[in-house]
Amino acid sequence: MQTVTWYIKRIQMMSLSEITWRIISLSAAWVERIRVQFNWVSKAEFVKGYQSSSDFNPGFTVFTGQLSAYNTEWKAPLLAKAEMVMANKLSYFDLHNKHLETPINWHKDHSANIYANTGHILDVNYRDFKVNGDCKLVWEPNRHHQMVVLARAYQVTGDIQYAQAAVAQMTHWLDQNPYGKGMNWRSPLELAIRLINWVWTIDLIKESGLFVGDFKARLLESVFLHCRDVSSKFSQGTSANNHLVGEAAGVYIAASYFSMLRDAATWKDTSKQILEREMVAQTFDDGCTKEHAFSYQFFVLQFYLVTGLTGKWSDDDFSDSYWKTLKSLSQFVVRIAEGGEHYPMLGDQDDGYVLDLGDHVHDINALTDVMGHFYDDPLFASPQTKSSESSFWLFNNRQAKINRGVVVDLALNSIAFEDAGYYLLQAGKVSDNNQASILMDVAELGYTAIAAHGHADALSCVVRINQHDLFVDTGTYDYFSFPEWRNHFRKTQAHNTLEVDGLDQSVMTGPFMWESHAQSTCIEWSPSKSGGKIVAAHDGYQRLPSPVTHQRDIELDITQQQIVITDYVKATAQHDIAIYFHLSEVCQDIRLDQGSCYITLGDNEVVISLSEQVKATLVQGVPSDDRQTPSLGWLSRGYHQKVPITTLVLSADINGNSEFVTSIAWK
Repeated sequence: MQTVTWYIKRIQMMSLSEITWRIISLSAAWVERIRVQFNWVSKAEFVKGYQSSSDFNPGFTVFTGQLSAYNTEWKAPLLAKAEMVMANKLSYFDLHNKHLETPINWHKDHSANIYANTGHILDVNYRDFKVNGDCKLVWEPNRHHQMVVLARAYQVTGDIQYAQAAVAQMTHWLDQNPYGKGMNWRSPLELAIRLINWVWTIDLIKESGLFVGDFKARLLESVFLHCRDVSSKFSQGTSANNHLVGEAAGVYIAASYFSMLRDAATWKDTSKQILEREMVAQTFDDGCTKEHAFSYQFFVLQFYLVTGLTGKWSDDDFSDSYWKTLKSLSQFVVRIAEGGEHYPMLGDQDDGYVLDLGDHVHDINALTDVMGHFYDDPLFASPQTKSSESSFWLFNNRQAKINRGVVVDLALNSIAFEDAGYYLLQAGKVSDNNQASILMDVAELGYTAIAAHGHADALSCVVRINQHDLFVDTGTYDYFSFPEWRNHFRKTQAHNTLEVDGLDQSVMTGPFMWESHAQSTCIEWSPSKSGGKIVAAHDGYQRLPSPVTHQRDIELDITQQQIVITDYVKATAQHDIAIYFHLSEVCQDIRLDQGSCYITLGDNEVVISLSEQVKATLVQGVPSDDRQTPSLGWLSRGYHQKVPITTLVLSADINGNSEFVTSIAWK
């Protein structure tokens, strides 16, 4: 449970209209609780002339392709995964082929072995790990991504056992999850994602003849309750982030597909208006989402993509502005990723995705391949881009890829995302052994007053040399299971920036709320063909009794194969300073010797020369039985997944203005 102080501060961050909405919503929830208790739940009604026993004629078809075009290389992994799903074994987060019991226990955190409350949703505190487990571990199997895996396997093989397994699991879910009860009715976003996966599953298996009778009637009833529930609870105010996008997407897609439901047209129109509005409201002009959490950029991009295609397929296309913004969102992702093997993990990351079409949500190749069907842009025309399974399911026999010329091996170019506050200082080519890419964070903390998914990472930088990560953002790791680790990965010291007096630049108030937000400013941006320079500062430590300003200058010169990071601390009193550089998991042979840190990175030898006034320490993550005790030296590239790395810590005591120069050279 949250403290009384937390609730007071949370309310202070809300507008009067949001407070009013929450009071009305809570009142409506109590009324609905009474309806559930006495079984007065609304029943599905259909458009005139339609009966639940009528032939099923959906509003669109998700796949119209030729299976002869299916790449045989995709088949074995798909069928292997489908076999695991039929055996009730799923892989998600840190769980690999985890058996979810027979039949599946839909109300369990199968990692912590905790059973969630199955009472009315008002009695389910999804944040209470001890009582309900990690809600994300409960919700993930209930998003029903695995049903689409079975449905794809049925399409590819024609083997009805896959369709039967999907129907059996969905029927059991309906049995075990009555409306309004348990964790799986607790979050509208979860309902919305489940709706999208139901649409794809039903459409891919409808030729099997299994979507009939009692199963069909029950699913239509549940779809109605899902749409009714989500559309009555669309997120507002400080909660109107990716949740609102996902909620509207789920309702739009379900209402478009199950168009025989009486209220479908209204749900469809309302959700479409929300998506058109929020796509603009939640996206900077340069293509970055305003949550400042790059993983969520992939997440909402999937929602927008699948929803936009649904509009095309159901003769209800979205506006030109919608498709223009989708292009910007995609371009941003590809650009920030082009300098390395991995996209930078700024902000929160929880591995959320919408549909399993064979490619990981963070697969840049799949993204460029998909977007190449819409936009004639060199970013989506890399000669290394391979045809993806996602494109097959979305476009085969429907929409051809746009023809372009061959893109040659080009040097990286710097780019400033001034609206969002991110600066890519980069140049060079891998073939010349002089490529470097530096992403500097000069952005605001996060979206809305609570900045729910932001991290205290002002002026942090991600550095990549010849496509290999040198300095990495360390990720997120957890939301609910391990609160100390949740705090650790959001702290300033978990990022490649400077810390004052052991304090964070911004002040946490809860696991998804910040009380004080550091404000960053770009002072100089001077890119050049060989690199250039960026200068920025933030005011996060102005709140101290003896205020401090941190300014960071970064200069890149690929002709010298050198990066120089200069940290200026403007102060009038004594302070303890620490600068953190988190070395990626591919860094090898790391050692300190006579004021320098030596690293092997791929085929390059990297030397980091340090200021004389700092004390340098290498901190390595050490696996421990105590999973609640956080420490430096860890990298998390996935939810509940972390690997040990080495963190270079530079510490010093200062008394007044100080300057620290860190020079990086490679050969």
